[in-house]
Amino acid sequence: MTPTYELYAIKYGHHKRNRSANFLGGDPHDGPMPMDYFVWLARSSERTFVIDTGFSQAGTDQRKRELIRLPSVGLKLLDVEAASVKDVIVTHLHYDHIGNFALFPSVTFHLQDREMQFATGRYMCLDCFKHSFNVEDVVSMVRSVYQGRVDFTDGDAEIAPAFQCT
Repeated sequence: MTPTYELYAIKYGHHKRNRSANFLGGDPHDGPMPMDYFVWLARSSERTFVIDTGFSQAGTDQRKRELIRLPSVGLKLLDVEAASVKDVIVTHLHYDHIGNFALFPSVTFHLQDREMQFATGRYMCLDCFKHSFNVEDVVSMVRSVYQGRVDFTDGDAEIAPAFQCT
């Protein structure tokens, strides 16, 4: 039988800003375009996945964002202890998707090969690309590789029955 997953969007942060701040090169039709930040929980009776880990308090302070609650607090509202989570799917390595390593000490990170290559490759020499990354978070992911905590995929992969990572 194929498991059924419940999917929850957990809002953890907010930032008041204009459209021009949301797009490379700005936007000629500038006006208010605030951004909300979410992590996700996918849960079945057999398995729990957290999708991204959000930015940390340090990331909040550095980038002047509003931290509504740590993602671990949002997860706890759904009866999930971050420290007991076994699987985190990382959509990409931007600062607002992969902070908070310390909150998830027991996880396996599921990550695309190309994302790690991009975040540690030549494009990080360009300010327009590296601006969205936090070097300490990327280094923490590299450390996680050396600790055997990263499951790399190359394209589409089923990481659990009926749960596909693309």
